[in-house]
Amino acid sequence: MSNQRMTTLEKAKQQHFEMLKKNNAVTDAKNGELSLGAMKSLDVILQIYHEKQESKINLELSYLRKKLGLEKNNDYVDRIKSYLLELKLPFELRDFRDIETGKKVSWALTSFLHDVKSYKESQHLIEINISETFIEYMVERAGYTSIDLSLSKKFKTKYGYKIYEMYRRYYTMPNKIDKYTGFIHKTINELNDKFGTKHKHASKLLEGINRGLNEIYSLTGEKIFCTYDRSIKKFTFSWSKDAEKIESKCIVPNARIDEFVDWVIEHSKTKIENMKTYKSKIKHLVLNNSLDDCEALYRGLMIHKYGYLSNEIDEFKKNNGKYKDFSRKKEQTPLF
Repeated sequence: MSNQRMTTLEKAKQQHFEMLKKNNAVTDAKNGELSLGAMKSLDVILQIYHEKQESKINLELSYLRKKLGLEKNNDYVDRIKSYLLELKLPFELRDFRDIETGKKVSWALTSFLHDVKSYKESQHLIEINISETFIEYMVERAGYTSIDLSLSKKFKTKYGYKIYEMYRRYYTMPNKIDKYTGFIHKTINELNDKFGTKHKHASKLLEGINRGLNEIYSLTGEKIFCTYDRSIKKFTFSWSKDAEKIESKCIVPNARIDEFVDWVIEHSKTKIENMKTYKSKIKHLVLNNSLDDCEALYRGLMIHKYGYLSNEIDEFKKNNGKYKDFSRKKEQTPLF
């Protein structure tokens, strides 16, 4: 990268890798039939892809052994091979836009891995190639959920692993109760897809779910509750949110974020090939307060679109550097 200032688009592209600690495309996919070992392997590979920013990865088998918690297993090579073989099998990805054709995809069957090789002269190493199609899907579906690999390898049940992954995915999702309570609803079929089970009765699923919730509590100390509502035929997972975890970095008022993103794009000189992807990434930069000149651009919106003076804008700025929402509703019309 040259010494010149990075453009907003270049920074947005780099954010792809900053967000790739765990991808919601993976979290939301119908991959419940994968073994727990295969799920953990997928997480390890995604983290390395995030660090190296390359789809071809060379890995020491001993590194994978350690990251997957297989230090006590003498058959670790065969186990790793079986996990990677699972990641070669197709699973279903849903609701995204194909980057090449621009068409909306209802569902697609694709593998996470393109191929895996081990060469005779270096059998302690394996070469892993992530499917380019899968990478394009991950870029299209911006929005990612981080999970600590040192914690991941400690899970012994698929229920605990998948519920914790889902909990991390939806932890800060807003709801109509209050900002310190989180919950999500899932049907029996949705959870069967997630866990790779075929239960027809809620009671059978609850047995496994409760084992998973107990495992999460023993590993993390975080308490998640689950009940089944027969009237709507859905499971409800709920939890208390930690105020420090949900504290936003964004300096723009929540009510103005989408408007501000549109303003940034409208005044950008960058050639935009995929508006949906670009808009999603600009919003991510705004939410994380990592957009170049974010404050100056927001003040520009208030000045040029709503006619505020600079000293008036200062009154909306709080001590923590964030801005309160303003009350002026109408856009200002120019005098000439």
